[in-house]
Amino acid sequence: MKKLLLLTTPVFLIATACSDIWLEPFWSEYELPGGPAQELRDIAAGPTGEVWVVGRGGEAWYYDEESWVNKNSCFNYYELTGVTPDEGGCCWAVGADDQENGRILRYDPDDGWSEIELDGAAFLADVEREPGGKVIAVGSGGEVWRLEPSRGDWELIYENDALLWRAVSAGADRSLVVGGDEDGKGFYAWIVNGEMEDPRTCDCGRMEDAKLLDSGDAWLLAVDGAVLYLSDGELTTVAEIGCSLFGLDAVDDGTCFTGGVGGLLYRVDADGYEQVESGTTQNIHEIALLSGTEGWAAAQTTLLEYR
Repeated sequence: MKKLLLLTTPVFLIATACSDIWLEPFWSEYELPGGPAQELRDIAAGPTGEVWVVGRGGEAWYYDEESWVNKNSCFNYYELTGVTPDEGGCCWAVGADDQENGRILRYDPDDGWSEIELDGAAFLADVEREPGGKVIAVGSGGEVWRLEPSRGDWELIYENDALLWRAVSAGADRSLVVGGDEDGKGFYAWIVNGEMEDPRTCDCGRMEDAKLLDSGDAWLLAVDGAVLYLSDGELTTVAEIGCSLFGLDAVDDGTCFTGGVGGLLYRVDADGYEQVESGTTQNIHEIALLSGTEGWAAAQTTLLEYR
């Protein structure tokens, strides 16, 4: 027993002496209540710190800044690939059923989950709430759907069978959609005042994700591993990582993370990139940063916490 005390006492003293030292935040696995998920596909944070995560089999969880709560949609044959928080603990989720038909769901704390019928919608990949309550959903067939709250209905504002939109990111006065065509070429386009501008192309390969910053600049991610920065209409390649990447998020202090196959995770800035330990070997599908020192990521069956 004396030997054990002699070993632990210095450790305790060191820990006490270092308790005021600030440690760098790091990523680690965080298991959701109820055990492993089927397959998580998207995660998104709201402006007040709430977070939603969704995935295959209609599964969904909600983080209220203190703990995660299971909010399963009970649409067991749906694959939910996009989610965005709304006010009052609500959210929008999109994806497809087992016949590849596009689906839009809404969660309300008072009424639970409900489905919004869209006539002939293709597979929907992502959804984002704009300031003022407008909502954008994008997916296959180049479809871009927009909800105008004052009318209460969804409108198809753009479609192009040759395009596949993978993600949408909303800003103060416009939204950015990204994706690609059948030949693997990357495309992006702006939505301004509810109108879709002509898509623009780049040679980086299919775009997989984007983050529009408050400044109006944007980070863009290509599935083949290129990270790009869009500023004043000029698209610049910041990093060519060279592996399959699926998700990206950034905040205005310059912090940007991207993750992908096999748990690979990278911090990216204007000077390049560095690999960081993710705490998992599962594919990382999406990232949701709350700040430069706090956030979450959705891997296949588990969450990753950054703090």
